[in-house]
Amino acid sequence: MTFMQLDDGDRRILSLMQSVDYGRLENLAVRGGHAVVTANTRKIRSHKIGAAKHPHGLGANADFLLNEKQVEFLAAIRDTADGFINQIQIQAGLPVSFETDEAAII
Repeated sequence: MTFMQLDDGDRRILSLMQSVDYGRLENLAVRGGHAVVTANTRKIRSHKIGAAKHPHGLGANADFLLNEKQVEFLAAIRDTADGFINQIQIQAGLPVSFETDEAAII
């Protein structure tokens, strides 16, 4: 799957992760299996003095094959359906771990 094959919301979340580079996103909603930025969403970036920046080269019409981590993240969010993402840890613009919060319905 490629970046441009995703819906607008999924492209926005992956672009936001790439803008973080190293750090985390906190307090995202999950609606209908898609991560959604809300007024409570926080973008926390880690900075290492003297470290090289990782250019991701995403332009408005850039297309690329999704990385395994991106595919796995999107698939897990689809399984969540509705709830919250408490935190996504990001390294080099890619999700490396995250925790979700959803109702425990039996």
